[in-house]
Amino acid sequence: MNKRFALLLLVLCGLVHADDSAEKERLKKQREAIEAEHAQREKACHQQFVVNSCLEKARIERQKALQAVRTQELALEDAERRERAQAQTERLEKKAQAAQERNSKKAVEPKPAKVPRPAPPAKAAKPPAPKASAPERGANEKQEREAFEARQREIKAHREAVEKRNAERAKRKPPPQPLPIPASAAMQ
Repeated sequence: MNKRFALLLLVLCGLVHADDSAEKERLKKQREAIEAEHAQREKACHQQFVVNSCLEKARIERQKALQAVRTQELALEDAERRERAQAQTERLEKKAQAAQERNSKKAVEPKPAKVPRPAPPAKAAKPPAPKASAPERGANEKQEREAFEARQREIKAHREAVEKRNAERAKRKPPPQPLPIPASAAMQ
């Protein structure tokens, strides 16, 4: 953690290499060198009698070296992220300032008078139905009641016809035979 903090301070102070792409390339080459050295150590370990402890030491050394490289990469990425955030903030400020200037110009400039549009032609709409008088309402209710009762009679006649048809079918067909008893149950 202290190494990370120290590297971050170096980055912030500007002591780390200024060219980010060159720095990234240097870190990439350093990582490749660490991996190549680790591969050589593994080969040398396989030649020894005590292979596991040698491999473990090589692995630990590799992890320490890669951790140092990773710390530098993180510091570099953090600096890049901060630069991008600063650039984005500046762009947003410029955009807001430009919008504010446009709005202030609009407030000063008189707006052109709007030309009224001609009204669209009126559509032929149904005139509202006048409210029916008491005798007409009574006649309407009577017609509606008769239509309802006629529909109910149709429904009842249809239901009776279906029931009659089903009863005739049942008379013509014999009832289904029960399923046979399984052989294992019949032996008991």
